[in-house]
Amino acid sequence: MKNIFSDREFWFILMFNLYLAVGYYYNWFSVDTIIWIYYFQSIIIGVGNAVRMSKLQNYSTSNLQVNGESVLPTSRTKWTTTLFFIFHFGFFHFVYFIFLVVFTIGNGSKIDRNIVLLNIMIMIVNTFIATWSNIVRDREEKQNIGGLLFTPYLRVVPMHIFIILGFTRKFDNIVELPIIGGLDIFWVFLSLKIVSDILMHIITEKTWRSVRTKPIGGYI
Repeated sequence: MKNIFSDREFWFILMFNLYLAVGYYYNWFSVDTIIWIYYFQSIIIGVGNAVRMSKLQNYSTSNLQVNGESVLPTSRTKWTTTLFFIFHFGFFHFVYFIFLVVFTIGNGSKIDRNIVLLNIMIMIVNTFIATWSNIVRDREEKQNIGGLLFTPYLRVVPMHIFIILGFTRKFDNIVELPIIGGLDIFWVFLSLKIVSDILMHIITEKTWRSVRTKPIGGYI
């Protein structure tokens, strides 16, 4: 737990999600604004992972096969795997982009573009530092490129499930639950997303194993 709580990105993810929850509570921005922020968060996670894969030096290809055959940890393997990830992850998000545009236009919702852009910039800064930290750690600990290929999906797939829930259930504002009574369904969405985001970050980054590398020193 000490290693987990010493991870600066852990606290960023927690505060970032709580900020969006508070913003929703006080009507600072719409449901669609929050959902689009989550969408771009997913894209930025993928970009950071692609950069991390491209910077691998001494890495493992254990359990990674191409056309049913094992591959060696060469420069060609690294770039082929990285490009495959970019194509697959990018196409996945392109389809989602169409889905979100159709839903946004269809329900006539308004998006606060300034809030979305501000959060994108904040997430880019955090991802830059986190990716830098991972690159430094990867040079100290031999990573499996196959694991890096699939790891981002562990975090973003639950996120996209909650995006779907957020769009499809946001008009059913109140749901009746035993004991609790009436509850805003979007609060359920936000709560599940926060818990999933934090847990998947801990699992994918394996922060319980050791203290997160600080590439600059001090707080960062």
